Amino acid sequence: MRSQSITAAAAAALALSLGAGACSKDSTGPASLFKRPAGAIAVSIVVDDAANKVYTDGQLVWKGAMVYDKTTGLITADPSWAGPWAPLYDDGPMSAGGHEPEGAVAGDHKFGAVVFVMPPATGATTYEYGMIDQTYETNFGDGWIWPAGPNGSFTVNAGATADQVVAGLTLKPFGTTDVQLVLDTGNLDPSATWDPTTVSVKCSAWGWGAMSLSNDGTGKYVFTLSSVAGAGKLLPHTGLTTSGDRPQFVFVLSGKGYTSSSGVALTDGVSAGTKASGAGAFTAATVSVDSSSHNTYITVP
Repeated sequence: MRSQSITAAAAAALALSLGAGACSKDSTGPASLFKRPAGAIAVSIVVDDAANKVYTDGQLVWKGAMVYDKTTGLITADPSWAGPWAPLYDDGPMSAGGHEPEGAVAGDHKFGAVVFVMPPATGATTYEYGMIDQTYETNFGDGWIWPAGPNGSFTVNAGATADQVVAGLTLKPFGTTDVQLVLDTGNLDPSATWDPTTVSVKCSAWGWGAMSLSNDGTGKYVFTLSSVAGAGKLLPHTGLTTSGDRPQFVFVLSGKGYTSSSGVALTDGVSAGTKASGAGAFTAATVSVDSSSHNTYITVP
């Protein structure tokens, strides 16, 4: 179940705090007054970053089939996912001038957002959603950090009066195992013509942002996670992997994904390795193709 109604007591507290309006700060403009529109319900989400403590206000964004009005806090349905969407903050509950749901504590590295939704006149409206890293989307063209599998969703029925808390994320602690991904352009799939003028790799381990790679002089393009992940590096919100992780990835050659004509990632010339903390070298990892997403992936031992 991907969404849930909050308890009656919590709903009452939220209604009390939001019904008369609450001062909400916004980093992109002056303070604004969010006032619950008559008949609207409140829907909230939380992302727990307490294990890693790498995000700051506004860097996590609740992306979905909705348009968010930062002046009123209202969302409206938008199946095109065009945005804008609601950013998450760690600045306390709306009743205290923040953006988070009631019960939130400012500065605890649990980021929240509350939006208002008008129930439909008839039937029901379902909103699909996920989560993005706004920094990565801005800098690398993507930033989708929702786990592999179904999108999140919540449904608002006609006549709904109960506020909702929908399924968010608890970001797992970073691990200590490095990952290396390699594309050998001398052994590419022969069924198509490939242009290796520029080569990059996109991966679920860092929100699908495109990382540019360089030729090592032998036609191989090598990506090493530890070279870019961590504080002060290119990917400050990314860490090393843990046992059982299954990072999915795809190489891109001059803007063209290294996939078959049917969109399935190719494995010719693709290799990978993992290196546990303290190990002197990378150990070869099996490169497989996910049956659902059709991306290549490895399993971290």
